[in-house]
Amino acid sequence: METQFTLTVTQAIQAILSPAVMISSSAFFLSGLNARHSTLVNRVRLLNDERRRLVRELINRGELEYTENVRFLSIKNQIDILVRRIWYIRNAMLCHISAAIFFVLTSFAIALNIFFAGSFVREIPLYLFVVGLFLVLCGVCFLGIDVLISYRVILIEVKSEE
Repeated sequence: METQFTLTVTQAIQAILSPAVMISSSAFFLSGLNARHSTLVNRVRLLNDERRRLVRELINRGELEYTENVRFLSIKNQIDILVRRIWYIRNAMLCHISAAIFFVLTSFAIALNIFFAGSFVREIPLYLFVVGLFLVLCGVCFLGIDVLISYRVILIEVKSEE
């Protein structure tokens, strides 16, 4: 009899902890997204500082040299695209944070399901887990869009140097 109880408790603990794999994957994604977000924000700040310097030169001298003018326009285009990329990365981060919350809620719902077997909470863990998976999918899609857009910034930078 005691073996059955231990087995049931072990199975319960395993079931409660199984969404932890998805919590870890969301945290892993968040780590990479956070680094990407920080890099983009720093790049926008640097470009914005350069833009301010060019504006001060324009005010002081009344005009910019051709290369400075080209650079000024390049900076404006890059900042516009980078800000849009930051928006996608922010959305991806929010999706993965929300997914992690849903996976934690799934663990709690599994525990409630074990304690209140056969009651209204029976399907809730599955629904919570599926919502978490959907949010992971959305986060990955936002990341994919950012990757597609990132190429455009490089093209702008290279074309401005020609």
